[in-house]
Amino acid sequence: MTSGSVARRDLVYFLIGPGLATVAVAGLFHLRPWPTALPSQAQALGWGFTVALLAAGTLGAFLSTPVGCPPAPPLADRSRWWAIVIWSLGAGLAFGAADIAIQLLTPWGPHLAAMDKANGYTWANIALPWSLAHYLHASVQLESAFRLVAIIVPAWLVGRLLLKGRFEAWVFWAFAVLAASIEPLEKAVFVRKLPFADMAPMDVAMELEAVFTQLVFAWMLRRFGWPAPILMRYGYYLLVRVFAGYFYPHTSLMYPGPH
Repeated sequence: MTSGSVARRDLVYFLIGPGLATVAVAGLFHLRPWPTALPSQAQALGWGFTVALLAAGTLGAFLSTPVGCPPAPPLADRSRWWAIVIWSLGAGLAFGAADIAIQLLTPWGPHLAAMDKANGYTWANIALPWSLAHYLHASVQLESAFRLVAIIVPAWLVGRLLLKGRFEAWVFWAFAVLAASIEPLEKAVFVRKLPFADMAPMDVAMELEAVFTQLVFAWMLRRFGWPAPILMRYGYYLLVRVFAGYFYPHTSLMYPGPH
């Protein structure tokens, strides 16, 4: 296949896979809204955010092969698809298990709980069955924003248009490092409301751990292609956001649903 036909296949697969799924979830939310812990979570399910980030993600998927990421395999190539699914979901579950262990076994857990209580949060996770759809939508949206747009699009503009394919890997990883700080900083400043200029050492350590996780998402994109980070994030959410919360006390922030 030519590079153009491979890119078009990526575009079509993104639209009929993550695209249709995300639109379906947004439609379901409008027909039967479920409680969300933050107003921004409900806003993200609105048509404006959904369509805008899907358009951005579609562009990123289309441009991913020209910047050195492998294309999505043909649907008939089941062995490659199984490899992507197993590695991606497995990585997400592994990072989710590590985060849970850190919260339960280190001072980070009580520290985060104290910050959330100080900010007035009483719950964080959507309850079943809506959580399955909610976090699928979130996985597509967030990976469209933080990987497919923040890495792929500027890497194509600089690496392909300006440098004509030279230093392809260096350009990709330069933007991957820059993009890795976006989500951790957003959570630190806007969700946990940390004093950015005066963070405690524990907060700095948490941000560095979060940046490392973001770089692993970028590596999955570079190694397996655009489906991998979406599936990795969904695997993480399935463990941390969907199921694990039910093993916490009912008064815990992690326990799903309003309380």
